[in-house]
Amino acid sequence: MYLPNWGQVLSYALNPELKVAASAALMLRGCVNVIKFDAIKAEAGRRWEKIGGAVAAQLEGLLRQKLGPSDFFVGVDDTTMLVSMPSSDAESSQVLCLRVAHELHTSFLGACKIKQLHIARAVELKDDRIEIADIKDDSLIRLAMYAGLDCGDDTLPSPPGTPARAARTGPCPETPRFFEMFVPLWDAQKEAITAYRCVTTSNPAVGLTGATKTRFKVDLGATLSRIRHAGRSLAEHLKVGDRFLVFITVPYDVLSSPVGRMEIASACRDLSSQLRPYLVFEISDLPYGAPQSRLLELIGALRPFCRAVAGQLPPRISSYSTYQNAGLAAIGLSLTANGAGSTEMNSEVFKLCAAAKRLHVMSFVWDVTTEEEACWAREQGVNFVSGPVIGPPADEPSSVRRLTAADISARRTEYV
Repeated sequence: MYLPNWGQVLSYALNPELKVAASAALMLRGCVNVIKFDAIKAEAGRRWEKIGGAVAAQLEGLLRQKLGPSDFFVGVDDTTMLVSMPSSDAESSQVLCLRVAHELHTSFLGACKIKQLHIARAVELKDDRIEIADIKDDSLIRLAMYAGLDCGDDTLPSPPGTPARAARTGPCPETPRFFEMFVPLWDAQKEAITAYRCVTTSNPAVGLTGATKTRFKVDLGATLSRIRHAGRSLAEHLKVGDRFLVFITVPYDVLSSPVGRMEIASACRDLSSQLRPYLVFEISDLPYGAPQSRLLELIGALRPFCRAVAGQLPPRISSYSTYQNAGLAAIGLSLTANGAGSTEMNSEVFKLCAAAKRLHVMSFVWDVTTEEEACWAREQGVNFVSGPVIGPPADEPSSVRRLTAADISARRTEYV
């Protein structure tokens, strides 16, 4: 967590809404923050009376888009909004508030320096009043760097005695590069390739292991890259009349973060609404014991931007009841993640198909390696199958094509 450099402590009288949003327990966790837009008021001068309402309305709209169902915001005065995020930690909530403040200020002021932004943390309740303390200087810059905002000339000072670094002449060697490919998906019941799964084919973060924050940033970057690449490719194919579904994987941990949801929603809003009937978001790496309320929240965050949401389930789960009425249109397994032998694989696929029928959803099985596995999955009722026996990943998807079970049975595995 970035510890704030406390500025002047301010206080506001509490109304009933503020008392709920800013409980002592939530403030202790650091997930109650304040966004101030007094810089916009100062810039507007006499025009503030005309535009003040529009500024507040835009801020409310941004918060409604980016906050989760358990989060809450309330106006404190004409330039202050209190934001309470019980489902987030201190750092995630501060990053989200900073991103929202940046978007608000740039829309009204144009170019905006990080040090013009004014966010603060609610720190204490005293005598029916809430006290806040600014996050500023180095703490604000560090927070902006983690949020991925351009700090411009606002850089962190080097520690005393640190020698100046030579200017880089090329890209930073630690900058991840992402490479997307499209895995063909066999509609086993219709016996045709009707969809593709957009995946990141290589690990772009070699040498960046260890730090959880770094891992999250890499996973988020890969997810955003997949969304944008799949959108561009699908748009080009639609122009020439090709029609197929594209599955885009979204890691559960990335989607669970408020920052991740905000970035994903922003990337999705940049896509044409004409693409949505052809997009399926697949939440990968679903953990054991994820509560249904959490699933409903995450699925709801993706649902406005796509045709359907699918879920890749953890291996060897004992009960599928969590996924009933959760909003998933399909459930499935990866045999690579499952690590099962042939006999156990058959049992897992059988249980998956039985659950899918009971829940009235579709099913999928990824990473099938033999003709026998593919045909067994089809016989059990699996809807989509991927793996070397179906086809290797390609740089670009192609049009829908016929692929019968007899064709697969006659093949020899060419890719491992």
